Amino acid sequence: MTVIRPAWPPRSMRYLAGIVCVWLGISLAAPAAHAQTANGAAQRPNIVFILVDDAGFSDFGAYGGEIATPNLDQIAASGVRLTNFHTASTCEASRAMLMSGIDNHRAGAGTLKVVQAENQRGKPGYEGYLSDQAHSLGTLLKDGGYATFYAGKWNLGDGIARSPGARGWSRYIALEQTGADNFEDGKMYAPLNLKAVRWEDGKQAALPAGFFSSNHYMDRLIRYIDEGRGNHQPFFAMLAPQAVHSPLQAPDADIAKYLHRYHGGWVPIRQERYRRQVEMGLLPAGLQLTRAPGARDWDRLSAEERRGYARKMAVFAAMLDNLDQNVGRLRAYLKQIGQLDNTAFVVMSDNGADPYELNRLNLPFKLWYNVRFNLDPETLGQKGSYAHYGQDWAEVSNTPFALFKGTAGEGGMRVPFMLSYPARIQPGQISHGFAYATDFLPTMLDLAGIPLPGADYRGQRLHAPTGTSLMAHLAGFRPAFHGGGEAIGFEATGAEALFKGKYKLVRNTAPFGDGKPRLIDLAADPLEANDLSAGKPEVLRDMQAEMAQYVLQNGVIRPPPGFNGPRQVLINNWPILARQLAPMLAAAALALVLVLAGLGFGWRRWRRSRNGEAVQ
Repeated sequence: MTVIRPAWPPRSMRYLAGIVCVWLGISLAAPAAHAQTANGAAQRPNIVFILVDDAGFSDFGAYGGEIATPNLDQIAASGVRLTNFHTASTCEASRAMLMSGIDNHRAGAGTLKVVQAENQRGKPGYEGYLSDQAHSLGTLLKDGGYATFYAGKWNLGDGIARSPGARGWSRYIALEQTGADNFEDGKMYAPLNLKAVRWEDGKQAALPAGFFSSNHYMDRLIRYIDEGRGNHQPFFAMLAPQAVHSPLQAPDADIAKYLHRYHGGWVPIRQERYRRQVEMGLLPAGLQLTRAPGARDWDRLSAEERRGYARKMAVFAAMLDNLDQNVGRLRAYLKQIGQLDNTAFVVMSDNGADPYELNRLNLPFKLWYNVRFNLDPETLGQKGSYAHYGQDWAEVSNTPFALFKGTAGEGGMRVPFMLSYPARIQPGQISHGFAYATDFLPTMLDLAGIPLPGADYRGQRLHAPTGTSLMAHLAGFRPAFHGGGEAIGFEATGAEALFKGKYKLVRNTAPFGDGKPRLIDLAADPLEANDLSAGKPEVLRDMQAEMAQYVLQNGVIRPPPGFNGPRQVLINNWPILARQLAPMLAAAALALVLVLAGLGFGWRRWRRSRNGEAVQ
């Protein structure tokens, strides 16, 4: 196993290393760096990008998890694992950055539409779709000679005019919304939209009998690749599964594998994962794992609650296991057609694990889920059911990091990232250098041999990508992905972070923060337990100035004081919630009227009876 560390070689070695690096750099920069065809012509690699939804840092086996992910683990073993790759902490913002190479505000995804504050509505940077002023990875790859295939969650615009086909994807099936039921066509997972919509190649998708999301998306992706073979183009295939976003659902056979795995609760599983991470060289020993506000003691739950949460985690594991099986199907197909060795694989999660059990969020949501889903603990994970594993299992997913999706804690932003391409990446590597979501697009273009675009592109004025390719550092030509003096900022849904060197300035709002900035030394304190603000006032002032500059440059509109994400979800989505609950509320109101009328009638009869008795 090779560990790539962000540090220069000793001085005595620099001269010789410089000569070697120049020679190797020329070699690797040349077209011959790509795999060669039989006649010696350069052959650009196929690229498969798998963007898992809401997986935590430790959920894959290659990152310490106990869930069976052998196919994902093989990708890690044949390439490099990054331990310090950061995304936005929400799906829409992350996807916008990955697809554009720029900050989420410039890309049109300043915050999730469902939690947008009143002062952000209708403002530039908060459009809720991939901005027309942003580059699109699909377009750049297509213009660069790649066949582009997309299957899964899109979440970057509504309607056919904002679908993947409008942003450079040749063939696609795409879920428009942030999530949906995995078994039933059109069924939403939450009261955020009236209907889940999927588009396929310019029209609404028709789903087959026996549909299950991960299976179907992979069926389509393999079909697109197979039907495009006659074009003799390299392909870029993106799989964006709904797994493991809620609702947690999976085939019964996969759930059965894990039914007895999680009855000991969350603390032992979290400790086991961290122990394996240390053994793998992913993290240092001696970290003291912390618990988030609102954490529960497994032993204080009732026996029924423990059974329910054990099954919920079993369903989560089964859903990820099923996804891994589908990755295995793709790899087997590529091997069958002789393309596996010339295919680069990139696997990551869009953000950290999600803590919110929406069916317990508030009374209106509870009513909605009771009407729309089967919540029987014995059927969780099956068709018609709704399950989410809750804050404590999400904390296990994010082992060892603090907090969750939707926050600027490391648990919300630091994700697994694996890249495998034998022609340019040595197997078994681990890199601890800081990298960011905006680095993804430059890295993919580097792999594909396509120049990074600037602000002028084919007669359009667009935001130039701000990230940097990861390939130079992974090949040993740069000491780090980013220089120590470079400041990288983030904001979405009121959560803020700024990274510079070893320091992080972080601010979270309710329910997992108080809105006050905290200064963290991530090198010494990756679990963010110690606020250094009082002891390092100069560093704090510098970081705050950098954050102010980031806010100004990227058009950030902070939500008002007292902003609370879960509460804002209810405010923003009340009309949809009321419309969907209207039949039930009307029936309940009618029933109440009938009951009151019956009580009134009975009261009158009783009074008459008493009056009659009194007269006698």
